[in-house]
Amino acid sequence: MANRLEATILIDKPAEDVFTFLNTPENHPKFVPGMLEFNKTSPGPIEQVGTSVQGVRRFLGRRMELPYEITEYQQGTRLGMQGAMGPITFKDGYVLESMGPSTRVKFWLELTLTGVMKLARPFVAFVGRTHAHETLVNLKKALEGSK
Repeated sequence: MANRLEATILIDKPAEDVFTFLNTPENHPKFVPGMLEFNKTSPGPIEQVGTSVQGVRRFLGRRMELPYEITEYQQGTRLGMQGAMGPITFKDGYVLESMGPSTRVKFWLELTLTGVMKLARPFVAFVGRTHAHETLVNLKKALEGSK
């Protein structure tokens, strides 16, 4: 069973700028909490469903490699991925809505726990909510800089 979490934030940048930033793998360590590396590993453009990306995160003090696959891509409005982190599989993504000179960004995250990890559902949900909030706050800071 998957837990779906969502968070939104308003960024004072046009949707095109926000999407371009999100669509550049090298930018992900600038805003995803604990992300150390995020590199495309398959040939072809990142804009292609099925493209693979390798992430490296620090999670609970451990360095973890995370394989990702692009699962949804709509130029300028949607970017979705799926991956695995040990016994936790996840899908996440961004939905952008233009608000004139600003952009509303929704980050969503679906976590699926297997085996004994099902017992940790409340803790994992808390970590997921924190991750979603921090991701968006960091994204806003990265794009807007210090105001």
